[in-house]
Amino acid sequence: MSEKSQIKAGAVLSYVNLLLGSVLPFLYTPLMLKMLGQLEYGLYSLSTSIVAYLSLLNFGLGSTIVRYVTQYRIQGEKEKEEFNIGSFLYLYAILAGIVILFGVSLSIFADRFFAKGLSGAEIHRLRILLVILSCNMAITFVSSVFSSIVISHEKYIFRRILDLIITVATPILNLTALYLGFASVAMACVSMLVQLSLLPVYLAYCKRKLNLHIILQRPNKPFLTEIWRFSVFIFIGSLVDMFFWATDKVLLGSLVGTVAVAVYNIGAMFNDMIQQLSTAISGVLIPKITGMVVQEASRKELSDLFIRIGRIQFLIIGLVVSGFISFGRYFIHLWVGDSYEDAYAIALLTMIPLVIPLIQNVGFNIIIAQKKHGFRAMVYLVIAIANAISTYLVIPYMGGIGAALCSCIAYLIGQGLIMNGYYWKVTGIDIPDFWRQIGRIALVPILLSVITLWIGRIVDFYQRGMFVCGVVVFGLCYCLLMYLFMMNPYEKEMLLGPVRKMLRR
Repeated sequence: MSEKSQIKAGAVLSYVNLLLGSVLPFLYTPLMLKMLGQLEYGLYSLSTSIVAYLSLLNFGLGSTIVRYVTQYRIQGEKEKEEFNIGSFLYLYAILAGIVILFGVSLSIFADRFFAKGLSGAEIHRLRILLVILSCNMAITFVSSVFSSIVISHEKYIFRRILDLIITVATPILNLTALYLGFASVAMACVSMLVQLSLLPVYLAYCKRKLNLHIILQRPNKPFLTEIWRFSVFIFIGSLVDMFFWATDKVLLGSLVGTVAVAVYNIGAMFNDMIQQLSTAISGVLIPKITGMVVQEASRKELSDLFIRIGRIQFLIIGLVVSGFISFGRYFIHLWVGDSYEDAYAIALLTMIPLVIPLIQNVGFNIIIAQKKHGFRAMVYLVIAIANAISTYLVIPYMGGIGAALCSCIAYLIGQGLIMNGYYWKVTGIDIPDFWRQIGRIALVPILLSVITLWIGRIVDFYQRGMFVCGVVVFGLCYCLLMYLFMMNPYEKEMLLGPVRKMLRR
């Protein structure tokens, strides 16, 4: 299959996976919460947030693998490609061992950090979860090497089919385990077993389909020096993301308790969904962007790609965000009940500013390919530290909403103001034109949200039937208005082209 066909098919499968990954959690989460209870769910969310810090030990090498494997593949240097892969695998095997060591250490000292917010029984359960989830993270490290290789070779269909299988299998296995009465520990074991099953599949694919002879080998000093110079700022960027998305829950667990973590995590689930919406397109373009930079594409070509993909991302994300603004409060009430009502405000405070980087993540891929990501990493690091400090100070007074507010302000400053200036002045992307186009498109979701919020004062959307009708009408109006007044010929062809092909058959 051609590169172009792989990209298109990969994007389609990404959205199928995204649809399933969005619908299935909304179906099984109420059942999971009923079986687990709010305290146990909060404890599981807390443990996953703590172990998420261990992902920092990959030092940003995931993007580095894609960058260098893609470069050597394009240049036809297979020996260098295989040497790099073997060296990366060696490094990741060492890092996996370090992850387990750190996970066990965190488990031993858990009572020192969480004695104020957790009971003795909760700390005991937390220790078990930390050990299991750290082993899961170690396995994920190793499998991520093979996953990055598949992406570098632009074999998106294989990768997305695997993602689809995992998306469907995980909630089924989780519910089965919970039904048998094994609680949060069983969910952690399910995650570990799923990751473990991926290793032989990836290994066989790389050997038989990609014809790669991967030999575990100790990296030499020049290799380590080169990848460290490239990956250090990606590592700092990963550190920043962790400050934003994991620290809030860890601080809530330490200072308030597991109930606050549970509520915050429900709000954060909606952010995860729109992040997946955005990366479904940009994720399949990473090798293409790297190839454009290696082949010295002009600033105009990169700028056109940035704007074209950003528009498509906003068309999709705009529907989700404006729909949540309009119906999110009613949805949370119908979905998980009144005990999670603060999740609506938390979701809005973190979701709205997140739209900016999500419709511009092609820009991040461009500056990685250009090796200009150092500035972004340092700016985000400063803002993330300020966010963590302010969150610690605000939580005792405002709880989860205060934590979300701090993240909101930090994102608007860093992702919005500073990075847009950098993309414009340094990278050469036409940011003014980008925002002119996005601003015009944004009129539809803003108008529909205002009208729907006003109608909500008259119509009782807390009734399930009225809620469903409202969502359907909102979605139809959004799609119709966008198609008639906002979408350009390229976007309309993307939408209608596959339909025409199906009708011809």
